[in-house]
Amino acid sequence: MHYSKTSWMCRALFAVMFVCVLFSFQDASAQRIALKTNALEYLTVSPNITMEARLSRKMSLQVGLAGCPDTRPMGNYKFTNYRIEPELRYWFNRPMAKHFVALSTTAGTYSLMFKDRYISGDMIAAGISYGYALVLGRHWNVEFELGVGVGSFKGYDYKGEDNKPAEKNMNKVLPVPIRAAVSFAYVFK
Repeated sequence: MHYSKTSWMCRALFAVMFVCVLFSFQDASAQRIALKTNALEYLTVSPNITMEARLSRKMSLQVGLAGCPDTRPMGNYKFTNYRIEPELRYWFNRPMAKHFVALSTTAGTYSLMFKDRYISGDMIAAGISYGYALVLGRHWNVEFELGVGVGSFKGYDYKGEDNKPAEKNMNKVLPVPIRAAVSFAYVFK
């Protein structure tokens, strides 16, 4: 069986995250869960929701869903996307308060139209992030997060709506901003 570099890297990343999650359960105590939304995503008209759960005294796992389902063009521009964004976080203080670093991943599908150029396909990306959760009160936080990584993009790149190739003609691996977030969180205690 033949595996591409991207496929091998993705499997290795998910294996490492899975092992970290398993080991983090050893000292789990009171469970904390938060629901949040990234305000910056709304600039790209991408509604989103994320759930974060405490795994141990220093670890949490969050999984986010985001997307821009609107297929109507805005002038000469149209962008749709659907993403799932799992992230394993290590907190320097306690989960959902102050500084953290994270293994961040994103997988999804996208479609971009600009004038007469069309780009669509699937993507997967992984990287590291740094963030800070500012505790506003017993149940409310604001989180700031930035991260960088590498993304693999496979799909179609063509000009003219009727010129879509029969087979995928784009396969790129590029550095990407894996996270850029200003999130508002409600923490259930």
